[in-house]
Amino acid sequence: MRTITFYSYKGGVGRSLLVANTARYLSILEKSVVALDFDLEAPGLHYKFALGSDGTSKCEPCPGVVDLLTEFIDTGSFPESLNPYAAAIPVVNTAGSIRVMRAGTAPQGDYWRKLSRIDWTDLFYGSEPIGTQFFLELRERIRQEFNPDFCLIDARTGITDMGGIATTVLPDIVVCLALDSLEHLEGLRAMMNGVRQTAATEGLNVALVPIISRVRARRDQATERLALEKARAYLDAPIRPGSPPLGLAELVSLHSEPLLDFEEQVLVGGKRSPHEHALLRDYLKLFSKIIPAEDVRPHVGQLIQKAVSRLLDDPDGAQSDLEILTTYCADEEAYRALLKLYQVRKAPLEKIIATAAMMWQLRASGSGPEPLIVDIVRSAYSEPRVTEVQKQYVEFAEEIWRSSGMEDARLGMTIAGLYGLERRDRSTRLLMDYIERAEIPHPSIIVTLVDLLRSARNLTAAMSIIDRFKAVVDIPSFHTAWVKSVLDLNDVSKAREILQDTSFRAAAVKADDPPAYVKLMKLAGSESFLPSLFEAIETAASTGEVSKLQELAEIAQDERLEDEFDMHLRGRVPERYQDEIRRSLQKRSRRIRPLRPFSE
Repeated sequence: MRTITFYSYKGGVGRSLLVANTARYLSILEKSVVALDFDLEAPGLHYKFALGSDGTSKCEPCPGVVDLLTEFIDTGSFPESLNPYAAAIPVVNTAGSIRVMRAGTAPQGDYWRKLSRIDWTDLFYGSEPIGTQFFLELRERIRQEFNPDFCLIDARTGITDMGGIATTVLPDIVVCLALDSLEHLEGLRAMMNGVRQTAATEGLNVALVPIISRVRARRDQATERLALEKARAYLDAPIRPGSPPLGLAELVSLHSEPLLDFEEQVLVGGKRSPHEHALLRDYLKLFSKIIPAEDVRPHVGQLIQKAVSRLLDDPDGAQSDLEILTTYCADEEAYRALLKLYQVRKAPLEKIIATAAMMWQLRASGSGPEPLIVDIVRSAYSEPRVTEVQKQYVEFAEEIWRSSGMEDARLGMTIAGLYGLERRDRSTRLLMDYIERAEIPHPSIIVTLVDLLRSARNLTAAMSIIDRFKAVVDIPSFHTAWVKSVLDLNDVSKAREILQDTSFRAAAVKADDPPAYVKLMKLAGSESFLPSLFEAIETAASTGEVSKLQELAEIAQDERLEDEFDMHLRGRVPERYQDEIRRSLQKRSRRIRPLRPFSE
């Protein structure tokens, strides 16, 4: 029997509902479960199991923990059978079994009278302390009489003697819930340190699984990860000078679920899928951490084989079986089988990428890349046009790209582009990390990074990247980005330096972006400015690039060379384009004051 205690320093974190969902999950895996309600001052676990379609309880009052304890205090013994104290709960398809031992007959008055009789100090510290003995015997009686695979304990809040028994002496694992607030975290840290110290003193092995509950969903998952890391660091910090840290590798998050604000529900085993509800996805991720794989795999393996055997005769039925399996089962093999079936059957991209993202969430922290998921992401983000699915799962795609070594430069470029200017900082950080990691960074990513830094007016960083790679990057767009960075700086000395730099390819910029090259010559005060302007006009006119002609026309206007500009265009550019450029210049001349021409 594996015992898992669910604890929170304060209430309102969804602890009892999590116990009910865990029990339901285990029963679906054909496991037998006994759940104990140790929250004696505010009992309510039985309500979670009895939630009906109308959200009300159908439980009849029955004796429970308080009745057993008061009888033990009076007689020194347990009743002959625990059956009257442990109500059986209906389970899905009668797979496993669930028994719930309530706190007692609350809210009846007799319950509160019995509870008030218990002297907790005397029970644990009196001349004949029997508190610890009672709970150890209760655990053993449950083991002998019901022989469950799992015992789940819904513990009291706060720091109490009974809570100490539930979190140190009885469990193999303590699931520790808190909100992301100082009062929750401070209390939880004290409790976890107490558990660790007591377990070390008594030679017990109790695993701690900290959870931040009711996390608000954010568009930027990086912000959420930073908040979780901050909370983890606080919980892990020594509680006093000289004491060791807890060594917490990560925190699990349980997101807020708007659906539960209106009606409490046990999500596991229901009709809703993990793709629909973040909280259900979180539950499954948590289950993968607290329930051993050996308890899951046999059940999952049989169902996968059964579904695959139907594939040729009933592919829709096989797919449906695997989809149902993944709605309640936190096992990678189930997701892997479903993803492979989706690929063979060419399922919609959204369905494939959503399932891959869910499988990725269930993987152990720090585990290496999953080839199947990497291939799916590469395929999904190779689409030539941007899709809503790509935008929706872009942060997942980034995680996969990072986990696979950031080797696919094209995928990185696509991800950075999907973040767009509104999330420019995220794109910049992503490409900076790539450049630091790559032995030979892809030239296009370097150019994209420079352009992002320019758009953020971080010109110092842009020039630093240029100086670092100017000797090895030879594509025209790099040299154009170099020129534009200098123009953004509006620095005459930098303009002259670039023209003298042996790494600079002037011809490449002339061909790639003639207006940029002309502006550089003007900024540098070069005698070749006007010849380069006329040469650029000739080139743009011959190729019919109207946007570049527009830029060159503005330069010519600043130099009061509109007539010369018209002369170069005459007979070479369609009249409608010339008229469009003239109208644009007329509007511009009314908006800006005359500039002193270069020739003066």
